[in-house]
Amino acid sequence: EISGECYILAGVTGKVTQLVLFLCCCAALLLKWSQSHDGRDFAEFLMDSSKQLIGSGWIHMLNLLFAKKLEEQFQSAGGDECDWYWINIVVDCTLGVAVTFVLLQLSARLIQMMIPDQADDFRSGEYRIDGRTDAGKYAKQLAVWLVIVSSMKVIMVAFMAVGHSTLLVLAKMALAPFSASPNLKLLVAMIATPFCMNAMQFWITDSFIKKKGGGAEEDEDDIELDDRGGRTKIDHGDL
Repeated sequence: EISGECYILAGVTGKVTQLVLFLCCCAALLLKWSQSHDGRDFAEFLMDSSKQLIGSGWIHMLNLLFAKKLEEQFQSAGGDECDWYWINIVVDCTLGVAVTFVLLQLSARLIQMMIPDQADDFRSGEYRIDGRTDAGKYAKQLAVWLVIVSSMKVIMVAFMAVGHSTLLVLAKMALAPFSASPNLKLLVAMIATPFCMNAMQFWITDSFIKKKGGGAEEDEDDIELDDRGGRTKIDHGDL
């Protein structure tokens, strides 16, 4: 062990911990898919999930960076890198989820105002044109999602900087039972806590980034217009 303090990238344990964390994130999303498909096929679920996983991977890298920087900035207040990583995770997965939801709604309105002719391409969770998956729509939505989570992270860092004293007290209380062993504290801060918090975060976030309305896309061949121009689904009966 490097010292009595807990370091988030300390040796093999730190590297393996990050791999396990990624697998836990995938497991949380697959669990939600197994519970409810929410009207999506597996391809749509994978695209929704990949946006979350890519965004979470980016935020994970930022968390590693900010855990080190915040520990250095507020060294006089005590706390080590694991304390700060724990704070980053808890704040991101609680207040951060609410901020992400608000930013997603704001981005949708801004896009509708600025580029209304392309707004459909940015409608979260909708990746198809005429029943075929469109990579361009996915790429645009992924780009917007990365901007959103990055903006959320900046807001959360400002929040942590302002409330660092209180947040450090909470982190030390939560991790105190594991402080005797830096490796055990590392596992709690970077696996146990993220697994629980990220599972909740992914579950909630998935509910507002998926396509609205539920149900698979309707085939235009199965739709007819009535005398007043209304859309009616054709019942083909048993074939």
